[in-house]
Amino acid sequence: MNKHTIRWIALGGMGILAAIFILYRFGFIGDKPVAEPGQTAAAGPGGQAPPLTVEGFIVKTGELADNIEVSGSTIPEEEVQITSEIAGKVAAILFKEGKRVEKGAVLLRINDEEWKAQREKLVVQKRLSEKIAGRLKGLYEKEGVSLQEYEVAAAQVDQYDAEIKLLDVQLGRTVIRAPFGGVMGLRQISEGSYVSPGTPIVSLVKIDPIHVQFSIPEKYSADLQTGGKVSFQLAGFAGDFPATIVARDPRVDPGTRTITFEAAAPNPSGRVSPGAFTLVKVQLRKFENALLVPTEAVIPELGGKKIFVYRNGKAEPVPVETGIRKDRAIQVIEGLQTGDTILTSGILQLRPGMAVSISGWSTL
Repeated sequence: MNKHTIRWIALGGMGILAAIFILYRFGFIGDKPVAEPGQTAAAGPGGQAPPLTVEGFIVKTGELADNIEVSGSTIPEEEVQITSEIAGKVAAILFKEGKRVEKGAVLLRINDEEWKAQREKLVVQKRLSEKIAGRLKGLYEKEGVSLQEYEVAAAQVDQYDAEIKLLDVQLGRTVIRAPFGGVMGLRQISEGSYVSPGTPIVSLVKIDPIHVQFSIPEKYSADLQTGGKVSFQLAGFAGDFPATIVARDPRVDPGTRTITFEAAAPNPSGRVSPGAFTLVKVQLRKFENALLVPTEAVIPELGGKKIFVYRNGKAEPVPVETGIRKDRAIQVIEGLQTGDTILTSGILQLRPGMAVSISGWSTL
């Protein structure tokens, strides 16, 4: 054996000794136990691993509302386009644009001179017919005329009566009144204009209360009924506007699979205008005593979910059933009780029966 071979053997032996020393020094061999994943401290007495430091949370009940937000739009409670039923020249406009009017208020008058003249003519003709019928009645009683002549004269009086009533109806149509209380829009005619039946004159809207129309997915429709409460927000307005559901469409939209609802909100000052975009907050369900835990405590697994509970200094997994999920909290329906302490950190390192030490507390 030459000196080079001896040198290589000596160097190899020294390397093996160095490796053994390193393994022994850091606990990979020998009597010192290997540390569990996540444990950095040295083993305790009796060779037991030190407790894993975690954070906890004490389960308690609280109020929980299941809400969704959908877009909607404001609409007036009533809206009508004022038009004329007869043709004629506008004699007077008696409303102001943008002002509130009461039901029955006179908005417009159409020139009625021709109708009044025709009525006066019929009144005169009726009086003459009444005199003729009166004389013929006396002659008929004395057998001076036939019954037919008397009946024709009496029928003429009735005919004039009917024509006068018809003219009274036409005269009534020359005065256009507000069908309900509301706010006037912008007029589309001027005094002296000639209007025909159906000619748009002005719009009238009732905006107190203001209505909000919105649609929600079909699957939530059973949780929302007439009389339920919602709220909505408007751009440029602070806070929420409370509203009460007053109607729902009995049909499901086949294209969107949604159902349309309508809610009403007080609007005495008229500051909310129809046609505005709204964000509607719909409360589907509300729980007064829901068990709420931080979302990070819930561990999904095959076939369900579990949460680690702190019991006698150890972590014990408990299968749970969850409900409504929020940003930071989730509802637990089954598996936990009020007062249970659950673990919210070190989740990936926890094992059933592992010793743990709670160093802090989580909050919602």
